[in-house]
Amino acid sequence: METLLFLVTVFIALFALVNPIGALPVLIAVTEGYSSEDFDRVVKNATVTEALMLFGFMFIGIYIFQVLGINIDDFKVAGGVLLFKVAFDMLQGRTSTTKLTPVEKEETAERSSIGIAPIGTPLLAGPGSITTAIIYFNSYSTNLTDKVLVIVAVFLVIVVSYLMLHYSSILFKFLGNTGSLLISRIMGLLLAAIAVDFMVTGLAYVVARILG
Repeated sequence: METLLFLVTVFIALFALVNPIGALPVLIAVTEGYSSEDFDRVVKNATVTEALMLFGFMFIGIYIFQVLGINIDDFKVAGGVLLFKVAFDMLQGRTSTTKLTPVEKEETAERSSIGIAPIGTPLLAGPGSITTAIIYFNSYSTNLTDKVLVIVAVFLVIVVSYLMLHYSSILFKFLGNTGSLLISRIMGLLLAAIAVDFMVTGLAYVVARILG
């Protein structure tokens, strides 16, 4: 039961941060007039980029910390602050500025590889989702089973993201702007709770380290 709960927790956290539902309006807007082949290429590029960013940083992130002398508990506190910022933006019905800047929005239509940027990154695989993958894989996962569960959760998020992007026109017609915003706000509330957990547990270790 605990194993399933951990898997679901990681999946929900990453899914809320990747937020493919929130990416639907952007994808539809920037691919207007595209042929089905070009649209499929954009979706595949976005999904591959998302996978490379999440898995890449998840596996090598801890080694970057070691080189820079950063403790994972300190990173958990900083990550919690970042996630809370993203969650607050989602609760306000806005695309977080940590994921897509106004300049990137303006340049989107001029890019030939919009599947890679800005949709693949930073819209899907942004600082928040990358941070969460690193923390769960290197901090919350204390044994091999937990690490495998984190890998499975990331893989499931990527698969779901691909399916939602691939059928974006159908989903957006069903949800509309209002439905997309409502779901994003619900996920933002869940994400805010996860962000607080990151900060509290990280601060607990930091304080214990100082007092010890």
